[in-house]
Amino acid sequence: MTLEVLRDGDPARVGPYTLLGRLGEGGMGVVYLARDPSGTRVAVKLLHARMDAHPDFRRRFAREVAAAQRVARFCTAPVLDASLDGRLAYLVTEYVEGPSLKEAVATSGPLRGSALDGLAASMAMALRAIHGAGVVHRDLKPSNVLLSQVGPKVIDFGIAWLADSDASSTVLGTPAYMSPEQVSGAEVGPPSDIFSWGCTVAFAAGGAPPFGSGSIPTLLLRIVNDPPSLDGLTGPLRDLVASALSKDPAHRPTADALLDQLSTGNTSSTSLASTSAGVGEADVPSPSAPPGAGAARGGTAESGATRAAVNRRRALIAAAALAIAVGGASAALTLRGTPTSTTSTPPPSPTSQNPLRSTQPITFYAPEEPAAARQATLWQEDRPSDASLMRKLAQIPHAIRLNQPEVRSKVDATITAADQTGGIPVFLISYLPGNECHPTTTSAMPAYQEWLTGIARQVGPAKAVIILEPGSLVRVPGTEQCPTQQGSPDQRYQDLRQAVQILKSNPATAVYLDGSQDYWPGTETMAERLIAAGIDKADGFFVNTGGFQRTAKSVEYGKTLSACIAVRLKTGGTTCPQNTEVDPATMPHFVVDTSRNGQGSWSPPKHYEDPQTWCNPPGRGVGDRPTTETGEELVDAYLWISRAGTSNGRCRRGTDGEKDPERGVVSPPSGEWWADLALERAKNANPPLR
Repeated sequence: MTLEVLRDGDPARVGPYTLLGRLGEGGMGVVYLARDPSGTRVAVKLLHARMDAHPDFRRRFAREVAAAQRVARFCTAPVLDASLDGRLAYLVTEYVEGPSLKEAVATSGPLRGSALDGLAASMAMALRAIHGAGVVHRDLKPSNVLLSQVGPKVIDFGIAWLADSDASSTVLGTPAYMSPEQVSGAEVGPPSDIFSWGCTVAFAAGGAPPFGSGSIPTLLLRIVNDPPSLDGLTGPLRDLVASALSKDPAHRPTADALLDQLSTGNTSSTSLASTSAGVGEADVPSPSAPPGAGAARGGTAESGATRAAVNRRRALIAAAALAIAVGGASAALTLRGTPTSTTSTPPPSPTSQNPLRSTQPITFYAPEEPAAARQATLWQEDRPSDASLMRKLAQIPHAIRLNQPEVRSKVDATITAADQTGGIPVFLISYLPGNECHPTTTSAMPAYQEWLTGIARQVGPAKAVIILEPGSLVRVPGTEQCPTQQGSPDQRYQDLRQAVQILKSNPATAVYLDGSQDYWPGTETMAERLIAAGIDKADGFFVNTGGFQRTAKSVEYGKTLSACIAVRLKTGGTTCPQNTEVDPATMPHFVVDTSRNGQGSWSPPKHYEDPQTWCNPPGRGVGDRPTTETGEELVDAYLWISRAGTSNGRCRRGTDGEKDPERGVVSPPSGEWWADLALERAKNANPPLR
């Protein structure tokens, strides 16, 4: 991408990022080359100031962030950071050095041979990841494909809206690469991106868009009515592009089918056409497909293709992955200074050294909580007292969330800083395929396990604590908490056992499994599930991540659950008799989330059809600070796992409308920073913030 000097009026810094120059400008914002605090070059997209004041554009930018964060980094530029709360809204991605496809064709002419085939495959692989995350790009075009040293990368989700957005028929895109349904304002889904894929490949081969140039009305009429020009395309690839440019979305291949055909050379009309049930993606994702993101489909992985074809497609994807890894890009999580292994399960560690059980005093490490720190800065002049509380809140060590495809830089920076300060980091892993009853595919799990393996390598011998997948043993497929989800309890337990084994390959890493909270779904149920998930191989379990129960109540629940587990392991029974003697040495330990329990659970002052006591309950406060000095033999630590200032989502409490009837406002979406909520919890801290 061409770098331009900063213009008058461009900021010198955005958040912690120093701006170096302009990379480009679009309808929504300006993209800058920047340097992060460690000196690494990144791309920062800043929302236009004139749009920032318009609530619709800020919501659109929020969708962009959500979309980008859900997309696997394979053949895309991974999202590293984002801010939607301060005066300037921005998105930070990996900086991809290299010309765009548009620039390369203008400079060197059309692509031929393996270069063209590789471009087509890489873009198809990127769409596989994008669609697997439930996202429609909507603006795939030559200027949004960068030819990096490690292969083509699809960028700029500037108008990518989530596939289930209410505005799915909004006309957005670049005219020469729009699909017929975008032109007509009809429903737009993944097939629209396939059409744009065909236009982009045709441009790469012929040096011009397949429907020519000219005025916008002329272009749009050609797209809807005329056949494309496929100059420069020959053989199977020409047939594949022609199929992708079908006027009927149902007759276009899926991204998965594109990969099939590119690996087999079979472009028969039967194998290319997608069915109404296959507008999403097939069951075999690329290694980078985000776990849990793909929509489930009926049939087996061989539906519509022979086993040999599927194997060839896997070989094609693996070859592309190897090329990227060898190229040295941030496409693989690796232990600093060691070669990358392709084994999903590292060898087990000879001994376990849980850092929380050290006989020496320990401290926890975490960077300042970014949203609270930004809020403190914004309030510093006008609201100094509130700013002081926010600064104190930001400085409490919190669990560092790992829930995106690209986490290498975050893990690396955390381990390095923790080593320098002598503190112990706590990581919250929340990326399990099918968690929270979301649909998934059976083949998403290998990608998840490889992702975990990368984290384990990155952590290495350093001391670390891992909170593994909150909710994973509550909303279990095939149980009353997830009765309609595909899968089985046994598969979920096996997946968690494998995850523990991968992460426990490091002797100084402590891993805790989901223990839920009192009454939900019940002590005996949780004991059964923890045993099945391999609690004996983990360091223990965690409680209260989804609740607000006071510390003492959580400790009592944890001790009861621990005793129940020990009894069942000793007797082999299915109940927890109260009169059975248990050796305390056999009872699993646990940790308690105290981030939001300073005032205990909420009891609604009036009747609601569905009180949603877990959803942004008013009057709550942060609780005990993170510590290993709990005074309880079985309680390894009090930790801040949940974020005190993030919304649980829209809380309607069984009423009509969008407002929370208890608070009288519309709550921010789930996971978003809510300054008023954070301030309320800081003011109600017990013990007080000092």
